[in-house]
Amino acid sequence: MRRFFSKEKSGKEKKADFYILYTMVFVAISLVIYGCFYFNGKALVWSHDGVPQHINALAYYGKYLRNVLKTLVFDHKISLPMWDMHIGYGSDILTTLHYYVIGDPLTLFSVFVPEKNTEILYEILIFLRIYLAGITFSIYCFYRKNPKQATFIGCLVYIFAGWTIYASMKHPYFSNPMIYLPLVLMGIDKVYKKEKPYLFIWATAVAAMSNFYFFYMISVFMVLYAAFRYFGIFRKRSVKDVFQWFLKFAGFYLVALMIAALIFLPVIMTLFGTERFQAQNYVPFLYDRIYYEKYLGCLIGENMIQWGVAGYSAVAMAGVFVIFSKRKKYTGLKLGFVLLNLFLLIPFAGHVLNGFSYVSNRWIWAYGMLIAYILVQAYPELFTLQMQEKRRIFIMLLVYCVLALVSKSARTERNSMAVMLLVLAVFTVLSYGNIFIQGKYLCGMLVAVLITSIILNVSYQYSYEKNYLSEFEEKNRALEELQDGPDRTILSLDGSSSSRYDQYKTGSYVNTAMYMGTNSTSYYFSVANGNISRFFDEMYLNTPWDYHYSSLDGRTILDRLASVKYFAVKRNGYGYIPYGYDEEAASTKKYRIYEDEDSLPLGYTYDSWISREKYEKLSVTEKQQALLQGAVVEKSSLPETQLSFDDKKADFTLEAGKGCKIKDGKIIVTKKNAKISIGYRGEPKSEVYLIAKNLDFSAYSPREQVSDKKWNSLTEYEKNQILYEDDNWRYWKESKESAVEVSLGSVDKTIRIFTDKYNGYSGRHNFLLNMGYKNYSAGTMTLTFSMPGEYTFDDLYLVCQPMESVEKQTEKLGKESLENVSMETNKIIGDIEVSSDKFLAFSIPYSAGFRAYVDGKKVDLIKANSMYMGIELKKGKHEIVLTYCTPYIVPGLILTATGLLLFLLIAVSYRKPKKSGERGKQKK
Repeated sequence: MRRFFSKEKSGKEKKADFYILYTMVFVAISLVIYGCFYFNGKALVWSHDGVPQHINALAYYGKYLRNVLKTLVFDHKISLPMWDMHIGYGSDILTTLHYYVIGDPLTLFSVFVPEKNTEILYEILIFLRIYLAGITFSIYCFYRKNPKQATFIGCLVYIFAGWTIYASMKHPYFSNPMIYLPLVLMGIDKVYKKEKPYLFIWATAVAAMSNFYFFYMISVFMVLYAAFRYFGIFRKRSVKDVFQWFLKFAGFYLVALMIAALIFLPVIMTLFGTERFQAQNYVPFLYDRIYYEKYLGCLIGENMIQWGVAGYSAVAMAGVFVIFSKRKKYTGLKLGFVLLNLFLLIPFAGHVLNGFSYVSNRWIWAYGMLIAYILVQAYPELFTLQMQEKRRIFIMLLVYCVLALVSKSARTERNSMAVMLLVLAVFTVLSYGNIFIQGKYLCGMLVAVLITSIILNVSYQYSYEKNYLSEFEEKNRALEELQDGPDRTILSLDGSSSSRYDQYKTGSYVNTAMYMGTNSTSYYFSVANGNISRFFDEMYLNTPWDYHYSSLDGRTILDRLASVKYFAVKRNGYGYIPYGYDEEAASTKKYRIYEDEDSLPLGYTYDSWISREKYEKLSVTEKQQALLQGAVVEKSSLPETQLSFDDKKADFTLEAGKGCKIKDGKIIVTKKNAKISIGYRGEPKSEVYLIAKNLDFSAYSPREQVSDKKWNSLTEYEKNQILYEDDNWRYWKESKESAVEVSLGSVDKTIRIFTDKYNGYSGRHNFLLNMGYKNYSAGTMTLTFSMPGEYTFDDLYLVCQPMESVEKQTEKLGKESLENVSMETNKIIGDIEVSSDKFLAFSIPYSAGFRAYVDGKKVDLIKANSMYMGIELKKGKHEIVLTYCTPYIVPGLILTATGLLLFLLIAVSYRKPKKSGERGKQKK
C-alpha cells in the first residue's frame, strides 16, 4: 500500500489501489456488522416493516419481473400487470411499491434470484447500497481534486455513520439517497464549469425514479449546494447572472423530471390524493430540553429523537475543528456546517425537509456527506497547522467536551467513549511534527482511530443493552412468516379467488395476501388509496392509521359490502366469531376459518340511490345501514332510497375505578391501567357498538400525576425523585399515543389514540368498536387506560344494531349480481342479468385508472359508497368488462419520451464546437 500513502496528487494517479483498499476495509467492517446479526441467529430483516413491506415487496417484484419476461419470451408479447387484487382491497402496483422497489435500479437483480433466496439478495443489497455510496462519494472527492488518503477517510465516515448502522438495516433503501447525492452535486459542479450536463440530468432522473420521498430532500440540498457553490466560485455576480444560471439549472432539472416521468408522475399524483400527508402534525418551536442537552454528544455517539441518527466517527469532529481553526478559508463549508446544525436544532426544519409532514430529521444522511467532506478538506491541513491554529483546536476540543458531557443525561457510556476517541483523534492531529514525523504514520493512526470509532458505534448499537437486534426477524424466517398466515388454507376454499377474508387476532403479518395470492382486508404500505381512508373515517373504523389496517373489525355490514366470505381466528385462545360466520370451512393446527354463506359477491346491485348530501347528515351507524339500502352517488337516474333505520342507543352507566375519575366531560386518569366500567341495557340479537367521537388524549408528566395534596405530604427526597423523573420525561415520546383496552365477555379490543406528535398521525379521533353479536340485551363493558392523562371526547355512547334487517337487505343486494367472474391481466370480466334498471356496485376501491364497458360500449364508472365504484345498468343481460391502466402513466410515458428527445438535443448541442471564453473569473 506504499502507493496509497504517496504524496503525489491523486488526479495524476490510477485509483486501483484506492478502490482495492476501500473494498477490503469495507468488507471487513461489513463482516463485523453482519456477524452481530448472524451469530445471534438474526436476519437483516426488520420485523415491523421489513417482513410485511420490504422483503415482501422485493420477492413480489422479482416474481413480477420474471412473469413479464416469461410472457415476452414464450408468448412474444409485453404484458405489464398494473393492478393487483391481492394488495389490500386491490391496489395499483406501481404507486404502491415504488417507495420500496419499483424505480430502484438495484432491485432489478431480483429477476435473477429465485423467490426462496430473496432473503440472501435482500441482505446483499443492504451492503451493496452502502458500498456504492462510498464509491460515488469518492468519485465526487476525486473530481474536486482531493488526495486519496483524505478521500479514503472521508468515505468511511460517510458510509459507516449512525444512518447506515441504524436506519439502513431497518430500511435498506434509506441508503439510496447517499448514492445519488454526490453524483447530483458533482453534476452541479460540471454545469458551473461549462462541462456536459449529462451527469446532473441522469443522476437527478434516477433519483426521481428511485424514491419520491428522498428525491424531495435531494432537491432541497441541490438548491442549497448550487447557491453556496455559486458564491464560492464566481467573483463577479449580478442579478442577471444568477437568473441565467437559475434558468439553466431549472431547464436541466425539468428535463431530468421528464425522463423520470413514466414512474415519477403517477406516483406523485397519487401521493397528492392520500390522507397521510394531509394530517396536521404538531410542530413546536423547540425540541424537548433533553434533546439539546444530549445533542453534541449524539453527533458522534448515540441516536437522537426524531430520526436524528448521526453517530459520526469522532475523527469527523476533529476535521470540523481543523476547518474552523483556519481563518478566511473554507467559508462555504463553515456556513454549510452551521446551517445544517441549525436544521437539526429547529423542529420546523425537520417539518419542511420531511415534506411538510411530521417533524423528522430523516435528511441527516445529507449532513453526513457534509461532515465527511469537511474531513476530506481538513486532511491536507493537518500537515501545515501552525501553533496558533493548534491552540484554537485545543480550545474547541475543551469547549466541545464540556458541553457534550455537562448534562447527566448526556453522559451515557456510548457518548463518553465517543468523546474519549475524539480526544485521541485531536491529540493525534496536534502531535504531527512531534510524535508523528511522517505523514503516512499520522494517516495510519487516524484510520485506526476512525475504524475503532466505527466498531464501537456498531457494538453499542447492536449490544444486548440496546436490544436493537430483538427487532429483527430470525434468520431464514422472513418469507416463512409471510406464508404462515391463514392464506394457504383459504386458497384451498371455493370462491377465494373473487372474495375476501377478514381476521382478528390471528397474529399473522399484514400483507400476507399479497405474497400468497389471496384477497384480504389488510394493508400496510406508505402510500394508500385516499378513498379507502376517507371511507374508514366515515365508518369510525377502529384503526388510527390511514395506511395500515388489518380488518373491518368484524362488522357484518362492512364485511358484506366488501365481499368478505371468510373469517380467520386462532385455533386456540380466542372464541369470538362475528355474526354470520356460522359454518367452519376449514381448520388447521393454528387457525380456524369460518364462512359466511350470505356474503355478497364482487358485484351486487341496488335499485335506488342516496345523494351524497343526504348521506353526510346521517350518524355513523345510520351511514352503514344506508349503504345496504341504496348506492351513495352524486346523481343517478334511479329512484331515491326511502331510508329506514333500526339501530338503538343503549342505556348505560359509567363507574370509575381507582386512579380514574370522570369530570366535566373528561376521563382523568392518574394511574396506569386504571379502569372504567360501563353497564348497559339495549337490544338482544344485535351487534353491540361502543362509539367515541373526537376521542383525544393529553399525557400527564410524572409531576402532573401527583396531586397537590399528595405532593405536600411527600419528603424532600421523594419530591426530588419525582422532579428528576419529570426532567427526563420526554414530551414528544410519552405524549404521542395511548391505548384504551375495551372488553365485553370474550371480546377484547383496543382503541389506539395517536396525538399530533405521533409520526403516523392521520387526524383520526372517531372510533366505533364492534364488541360482537349478543343474544342478550344487557352486560358490563370494561375500559382500561394504558397511560395517565386526560381523555377528552365529544360523545361516548353505545348502540345496538339488530341483524334481522341486515339479512334481508343483504339478500336483496345479492339477488341479481355479477356472475362468471374472471380476472385477467388488468381486466375483470363478468356477466349479469337485471330485471329492472339498477346500479351495479363493485367491491373494488375506486380509482381513476379503471374503465368500464357494458356489452362492448364504454360507460361512466362512478365512485360509489365513498370507497367503491359502480355503473348504471339497463334491464336485461349484459357482459361487463373492467379494464385498468395506472393513472397518469400515459402522460408520464409521453413526457419521458419528450425528455429523452430533449436530452438528445442537449447532447447534440454540446458536441458542436463553441467559442472560446469563460463565463467569469473563477477562484482556484
